[in-house]
Amino acid sequence: MTGTLGRRPLRRAFVIILNSGISGLDPVRARSVMGANRFFLMSAAVCLPWVVAIAVAHPPQTLVPALTHLAMVCGWVVCVDLNRRRHYVVASVIGLAMPIIQFAYLSSVFSTEAGFPLPLLTVGALAFVMFPPLQWRVAATITAIAALVLVRMYIAADFEVPDVEVSDGWLTGASVGNVIVVVMIVSVLALFNNHYFVRERRRNDELLAEAQVAARIDALTEVYNRRGITPVLSEALRSGEYALALADLDRFKRINDRLGHGAGDVVLSNVARTLVDAVGSRGSVARWGGEEFLVVLPGMSLSAAVAVMEDARRAMEYEYGDDAFLEPVTISVGVAHARQHAGKEETLRLADAKLYEAKESGRNRVLGASVATPALD
Repeated sequence: MTGTLGRRPLRRAFVIILNSGISGLDPVRARSVMGANRFFLMSAAVCLPWVVAIAVAHPPQTLVPALTHLAMVCGWVVCVDLNRRRHYVVASVIGLAMPIIQFAYLSSVFSTEAGFPLPLLTVGALAFVMFPPLQWRVAATITAIAALVLVRMYIAADFEVPDVEVSDGWLTGASVGNVIVVVMIVSVLALFNNHYFVRERRRNDELLAEAQVAARIDALTEVYNRRGITPVLSEALRSGEYALALADLDRFKRINDRLGHGAGDVVLSNVARTLVDAVGSRGSVARWGGEEFLVVLPGMSLSAAVAVMEDARRAMEYEYGDDAFLEPVTISVGVAHARQHAGKEETLRLADAKLYEAKESGRNRVLGASVATPALD
């Protein structure tokens, strides 16, 4: 338990260092800075043991190469601080230029047989991680420089013979070590890119799901909007007889005038909730426009649909009567019943006509009718 507690501050400190300089950045730039910081710290950790390995290869002749390698390691630490200070381009250019110079120098000291040109193969991948897409020209330039240096190492005669005498075993060990370094860098880059690919894909899926919900749900009342209720309505038409009810708040303008539009929005939201509770699993509620709601009641006869909406009307009258609000809230409802495959436009027109009739006959009431079935010859 103590060990776990001890590791957490170290892990937090490590994460803080990795995320140095990303606050306030757009996601693309932040990803590049985080990738650069990871490369700097990982490379510093991997290359630090090489300082000792180079120093003991053939002292004192290899002390200078060891010191320059140590300087590169220290330079990467400085690059993290440069990112923290928001000198992103400078940090990335220096962070990639140092290994190009250093590994070219080590190849001249120990020859290409020691494998020091191999890390330059990763410069291109690193450059396009550390620079955002808008700075692709900088990344391409550094990649081209690394490629030219690498080609020169293998074709120039002065890289074929080492400047210092080292054992064949040391050369083999150095070559294997450089292969391991390249594999580690490539693997970490792949893990880093995969991590962000998965995270961004998950976030995109979440945003898509939110957008799909927003496209179908009315933001104020949290019931279906017209787009959202359309497939429900289409399914009701195909499944059998159905009923449509149009419910409209009575004298809603007076509520807005007396209580304000903010209070009017609250009333609309509460009315929608009451409608949903009253209808329950028997149908679906949508905000049809303004203070008007559409209720789709699949598989329901006219009498059953009128009874459902009468329950909703009474619930509204009970919940939002004179004692609940400065203005009583009631609804008028028009119900239209239709047979299977009856046109929704005709059914909606009938529901709207019955709603108008309910308004004209005193409001706060439910009136219904069935769509006339065409007579057969």
